[in-house]
Amino acid sequence: MSKRELLMKTARRLFAENGFYGTPTALVAKEAGVSNGILFHYFPTKEILVSSLYQDIKDRIFNYAMTQIYNGATLKESIYTLWLASVEWNLEHPEDFEFMLQFENSPYYNEDVERSQRYVQMNLELIEQGIDQAVFKHFNPLFVVRILTSLVETTVKHLNKNQNLIDDFEYKSRLFEMAWDAIKK
Repeated sequence: MSKRELLMKTARRLFAENGFYGTPTALVAKEAGVSNGILFHYFPTKEILVSSLYQDIKDRIFNYAMTQIYNGATLKESIYTLWLASVEWNLEHPEDFEFMLQFENSPYYNEDVERSQRYVQMNLELIEQGIDQAVFKHFNPLFVVRILTSLVETTVKHLNKNQNLIDDFEYKSRLFEMAWDAIKK
């Protein structure tokens, strides 16, 4: 593992445990076993470190989701595949999930950062397609993506508290139907 990857892994863990403000960069460097100078070589500011983590997690979710999508899927099947991939990813990567919850409710997060992600762009394209086809309610497409994101987060929290349901495919399908009902016309 490269020093950059080690720093990101360490920072993700510490941010998930202590929050952004409770994790000084000096602690990240110490826990990673590198000097502050090495950390600042890769990440000149804490903001760049936090943003790099966000980009990395979103890219990994995008790559994971892309392995789940198949050609010829209907709009609903595509949305379901992305929703389920996001739920599964977050269940399997709890530090990423905790980081994202913090990030999306922090001053580091803004619409430009959100729109810059391939995963968000892919969702936006599907939502715009659904609005154009009059399948979805006519709202700002980014708002609809945020609704689905909120329902993913709620689903992950619910399943984490109800571990007996994590492997229940039928239950997850019913949860998705609630999400679908929230955005369909």
